[in-house]
Amino acid sequence: MAFSSISLILLLLHIGFFTFLSFQKSAAQNATLHPSEVKALNSIFQKWDLEAVPLWNISGEPCSGSAINGTEFESEANNPAIKCDCSFDSNTTCHINQLRVHALNKKGVILEEFKAFTYLMVLKLDKNYFTGPLPSFIGNLSQLIILSVSHNALSGTIPKELGNLKELLMLSIGSNNFSGSLPPEIGNLVKLQQLYIDSSGVSGEIPSTFAKLQDMVTMFATDVAITGKIPEFIGNWTKLQSLRFQGNSLEGPIPSSFFNLTSLTTLRISDLSNVSSSLDFIKEMKNLTDLVLRNSLISGSIPPYIGEFQSLKTLDLSFNNLTGEIPDALFNLSSLTSLFLGSNRLSGPFPAKKSDQLQTIDLSYNELSGRFPSWLKSGLQLNLVANNLTFDSTNRSVFDGLECLQRNFPCNRNPPPYVSLS
Repeated sequence: MAFSSISLILLLLHIGFFTFLSFQKSAAQNATLHPSEVKALNSIFQKWDLEAVPLWNISGEPCSGSAINGTEFESEANNPAIKCDCSFDSNTTCHINQLRVHALNKKGVILEEFKAFTYLMVLKLDKNYFTGPLPSFIGNLSQLIILSVSHNALSGTIPKELGNLKELLMLSIGSNNFSGSLPPEIGNLVKLQQLYIDSSGVSGEIPSTFAKLQDMVTMFATDVAITGKIPEFIGNWTKLQSLRFQGNSLEGPIPSSFFNLTSLTTLRISDLSNVSSSLDFIKEMKNLTDLVLRNSLISGSIPPYIGEFQSLKTLDLSFNNLTGEIPDALFNLSSLTSLFLGSNRLSGPFPAKKSDQLQTIDLSYNELSGRFPSWLKSGLQLNLVANNLTFDSTNRSVFDGLECLQRNFPCNRNPPPYVSLS
């Protein structure tokens, strides 16, 4: 089984707790949480109206129970949760290194008491109703590897001090009410592997300093008002596996440097403006399972080598300027289940054969012509509106009403009659 660096580090943290479980049980009677952190934790719990779960606080000492044993940190029953490292001062002092308050509908601001947790490696406060800014002092928690504050109502600008978190592997700030641009200092996080800014409220261009983020594996930037051209340097993020630019104000073309992104499994780019692109850049992306280039000014033809994308499950090239015929190989991909090619200028006949897996097909608003192939039958999820298909006695009853929705049907040849009621 392959692990990402983040998964592996969390696994090692968990194994560390489990490996020393017998030691921690005996040492827990002597090891206690540092007084400054006890005070901070108690204050946070009081102000946020939190209660320790039974798995955790079994002795009155915060670093007890699930905080030091092998209990899964992300367990649903272990929320809110902390994990402690009790190896300090000859195994007599504990420090909190993981803290999680997940989806508990808590309100308030991110409190200054968090300054006390200088050993914190994982901070997850996602899916609550926290408001106010993301405090600049977060940048002083220099051991953080995971920071997730997504799905809250945080506001203000993203603090440039986040650029001090040189160990950070994951930053998740999506689904908030932030404003302003992404601070260039985030480009200093050269170990960063996952960045989630979708629906965050930030705007402006992607900073050029992000060129240094060459360990990036996942970047989600949907529904956020980033502008300018898609940076050429993203093509140098050769470890990238998932990239989403949808619902932005980005301009084309899609950089030719994307040709290098052969590790991608998910690529979603939509709603580009200005300059068109061809599909040449996808030629070596044979690991793709999900390719969405909807409304992205894609021109030219669908290349025949699309038949080599044997892992592809979803393909959406709708609302572009594609021309030419649909390659037969596309309909025979063994993994493809959903195909969206609507609102292009594709022409010619249907492919003669179709794999059994392909069940959802949208070919509407093209210029396809000819007779129906034998595989085209009811039971599929089909949209064939506004083409030039040929109907006869063998298919007219199967697709009742579709004939009058074709481009070449008589009622579509002239402007419709109307009545003026003025």
